Amino acid sequence: MTVRDNSFNRSLTFAALLPGTLCQVGVGHARPLRWCATAAFALGLLAPLAVLCGNAQTPQTPANEVTTREAPVTFRSRVNLVTVPVVVLDSKRKAVGSLGKEDFQLFDGSKPQIVSRFSVEKPSVPTESSPQAPDTPPAAVVPPAAAPLAMPGRFVALVIDDLHTEFADLVWARQAVERFLKSSAGPSERVAIYTSSGQTAVDFTNNRDQLTKALLAIHSGVKTTTECPQIDYYMADQIIDKDNRELLGMMIQELIICHVGQRYGPQEAEAMVRNAAYRALAEGDWNTRQAMAALRSVIGKLGTMPGQRSLVLVSDGFLVLTEHRPEEMSLIENAIRFNIVINGLDAKGLKAYVPGGDASSHGALSPGLQAAKMSYDVSGDDAAAAVMDETARGTGGRFFHNSNDMDEGVKRLAGAPEYIYLLGFAPQNLKFDGRYHTLKVALRNPKGLTVEARPGYYAPNHERDPAEQAKEEIQAAFFSTEDIREIPATMETQFFKTGDDEATVDVLAKVDVKQLNFKPEEGRNRNDVTIVSGLFDENGNYVSGIQKVLEMRLKDETLATGLASGIAVRTSLKAKPGRYLVRVVVRDAQGQELTALSGAVEIP
Repeated sequence: MTVRDNSFNRSLTFAALLPGTLCQVGVGHARPLRWCATAAFALGLLAPLAVLCGNAQTPQTPANEVTTREAPVTFRSRVNLVTVPVVVLDSKRKAVGSLGKEDFQLFDGSKPQIVSRFSVEKPSVPTESSPQAPDTPPAAVVPPAAAPLAMPGRFVALVIDDLHTEFADLVWARQAVERFLKSSAGPSERVAIYTSSGQTAVDFTNNRDQLTKALLAIHSGVKTTTECPQIDYYMADQIIDKDNRELLGMMIQELIICHVGQRYGPQEAEAMVRNAAYRALAEGDWNTRQAMAALRSVIGKLGTMPGQRSLVLVSDGFLVLTEHRPEEMSLIENAIRFNIVINGLDAKGLKAYVPGGDASSHGALSPGLQAAKMSYDVSGDDAAAAVMDETARGTGGRFFHNSNDMDEGVKRLAGAPEYIYLLGFAPQNLKFDGRYHTLKVALRNPKGLTVEARPGYYAPNHERDPAEQAKEEIQAAFFSTEDIREIPATMETQFFKTGDDEATVDVLAKVDVKQLNFKPEEGRNRNDVTIVSGLFDENGNYVSGIQKVLEMRLKDETLATGLASGIAVRTSLKAKPGRYLVRVVVRDAQGQELTALSGAVEIP
């Protein structure tokens, strides 16, 4: 059996072995280091289960059964699953949460699929956690606080798309968000504010004044132009990439009307329109890439928060062209992987279209040209709103649009999520060709219900690395508050004050090893168990963590008689006074099962 001890961070990279870390075997309570080195024998445990501390090895322990070394983490991969969040609504647009696995049909293209994973995410009320103290704490240990700790249970990231939202729309939506912060956000929620331009960012906090101040500092980055003809990103794509000759002719007519009295040859007029379209295409492409990068960054940040996670995108919408579709699907995949619900608030509200444009439009366009251009305005807005609709449906979220009730929209989208079904299936004979697959989810007996689900997914371009898949699985469980109990394991916490402004939090993870699956190998029983322990502060921000890997190569007699009390591994984490959420994840390699537990500790 080998113990590897590594630092743990968000990207699951691991640093050097931490010396002096306490660990113990066969007991359930924390003891001083001196006790750790001898008590296993006093309890009558076998020599192969003696304690490993740092790089030291007990002399009585056979070197071929118990060694200590540092090595990279590797696991076998599970079957590649495609997860499909599904929301079922009744005739009043209320979410329905009473359906079972047998009620759904899932199709990949036209081929029916077997739903191998099924779960229902329900609105949860954050619970209060209290530290699990040992029965007999050592005298040197400060007793944990008796009162339960209320830790944050929900994290809401508000992303204000200042690159694509008109000034008037931004002001309207901003006021609704301000009222939500003052009246609706609960004490167990932490809210963050970000912008697509990256110019404003407030990480998750319960300081409403700080959030409001940042919110009011956000301004629209949409540029006004006096250029004629006025060509937006959608029109530019139609002219340049779609070769829309009708629209090109309309823009040439508008150019001539704007510059009445000037004479342009046909080729010169077309060149001027195309140049304007190229400029609009370049600017629109940059803004879309910037917005996508901002969303990707926020999803990454949300993925590290321990609780329910929601992202609310406030925007007039932005166009996602064909070349950006894989990135959009990647955003949806990442959100699903981290159980993040993306909601969209259309800041335009119920928009009225003026034939020929508003007062900023140029020239006196003919009625026919006015109607034709308005149709492109409507089509462009619909295409821009599609990204909010698709990301919402793809992650089990909601898209609030065609309404001027911004207060209701913010309240509904930033509130606790409704029922979400998670359907998982393993695509048969999946080719690693990057091809887009359409998905369809239907009910066997609709009964007036409607289904909202992700429209499709992209097949990977290559087979994913098994070690990376295992790391992502551990990471997703660690940065969560969901209790998972696939492996029999328990957790205990306590802390030592080492100074006025510093302390050590000890986390004891005990695993019932006899319940694990072992692989016979060269006369031994092999399994690797990864244990990750870490701390989050009262705003849900990751503080520190350590990963340990138990590499067990046990003899038959050791496995049969020497593991009655299980294996307990202690991890010591440095912390300052404050309130912390404690998180432990245990995963074994052979059974590929996982347990995730939460606790809390308060250091005065």
